[in-house]
Amino acid sequence: MISLSAIDRAELTVLLDLRHPLSYLALRPAIEFGAAMSIEINWLPLTVPPLRPPTAVGPDDDRGVRHRRHRAHAIAREIAVYAQQQGLVIRDYYRHDRNDDVDAANLGWLWLRERYPDRLQAYLQELFRGYWSGQLDASRIEPVGELLHSLDADQQSFAKWCVEAGPSMAARLAAELHEKGLFQVPSFVVKDEVFIGRQHLPMIRWILQGRSGPIPI
Repeated sequence: MISLSAIDRAELTVLLDLRHPLSYLALRPAIEFGAAMSIEINWLPLTVPPLRPPTAVGPDDDRGVRHRRHRAHAIAREIAVYAQQQGLVIRDYYRHDRNDDVDAANLGWLWLRERYPDRLQAYLQELFRGYWSGQLDASRIEPVGELLHSLDADQQSFAKWCVEAGPSMAARLAAELHEKGLFQVPSFVVKDEVFIGRQHLPMIRWILQGRSGPIPI
């Protein structure tokens, strides 16, 4: 069966979950990295467990509970600081925890990747911006189709694909990514190595440039 992910053929694959704020923080740095390196990024949607909010302090909290709470607060601070630095609006970090349905947005992602790959980065930028600002309902085909139409893509063809080949393709891709052991975002896959988080971009640059010079660690 033909690989849908194309990870084995891509110089760099980036996996993001629209519902995860750390994916949004990684989007612009990844786009800028691809432009600086003159490479075409293989963008893939990946559904991951939700970002959990900090728990309330309880009288029976053990060390593990306290550690998870402190980590949750640290992640929230990271999101706030870096979102401000990038000028991003991120409302409600934990909406993913309520199982937001973004299947329509992911179908738009896969359809555009297959039909109009040169417009995919623009789609992702507007998709994440609209979702996290609360201006886009990513669960419905119609608003996603309108976003595609704004990028001069065929909205009617997309809507038809969503009730025909789209869902099975999305399911096949999800199964393939699961089999490859990919389960966190943002994930960067380069030369069979997986890096979690945008902080690894210097290491990825070093690998893509032939591993010459000192390791950036």
